[in-house]
Amino acid sequence: MKEYRKDILTMKDIAYMMDPSVLKLDTTLEDVKDMVELCKKYGCGTCFCWPCYYPQLVELLKGTDTAFGTSLAFPSGQEATETKVQLAEYFMTMNPAENDMVMNVGYLKSGRYDLVLEDIKAVRKATEGTSLKVIIEAMLLTDEEIRKACELSIEGGADYVKSGTGFSVGKPTTLHHVKVMKDAVGDRAKIKVAGGVRDLDTLLKMYKLGACRFGIGCASAEKILKEAEAIGHDIDMKDIVIDESEL
Repeated sequence: MKEYRKDILTMKDIAYMMDPSVLKLDTTLEDVKDMVELCKKYGCGTCFCWPCYYPQLVELLKGTDTAFGTSLAFPSGQEATETKVQLAEYFMTMNPAENDMVMNVGYLKSGRYDLVLEDIKAVRKATEGTSLKVIIEAMLLTDEEIRKACELSIEGGADYVKSGTGFSVGKPTTLHHVKVMKDAVGDRAKIKVAGGVRDLDTLLKMYKLGACRFGIGCASAEKILKEAEAIGHDIDMKDIVIDESEL
């Protein structure tokens, strides 16, 4: 995905940086179809669903401006590396633009950095030619662990470091997480946020801190897009103020 840092955001810009998803445990094909309609209406950048619906999603997205993205080892990240690679190879037969893989956070927290890196590198090799995001589940990590996860993601070849899966119930991505991630990656990788972005104000503040993509459940994505639509004018990022207490 091409990403842009802008001082003035249009409605189109906001929609483009959003990646709606339907990843509840009872997601149906109808939910996938509704998500695609939302993407068509607003021009969202990428969208995600469960792998069982990938063939249908690929067909539904033909002729749209929204890219097809996959979720590897989602949401636990604790599958064997060989399983992740096999999934990646299968997903690549459908020509995705984006692959989001979940880091093995258990390996990270136990200090098995060699295994974390091996895992990422293997998936990177299997997904050459596409954008790779590594999901670190920042809300389960200390600041030092977040920094280490970012370093390992970059060393493994990730294009983006992504904050979470959205499955850590009650533990959203915060502005503090985004700041720690941005401080760690600098300009070496891009940042995607997922888990806890429920309103436009939060999205804009995270964008100001350095995030450039937002994985958001379809219902929340629609709510945010309607918020942006209701404003009725472009958004000047100088008007978005972040209080130190929020960090």
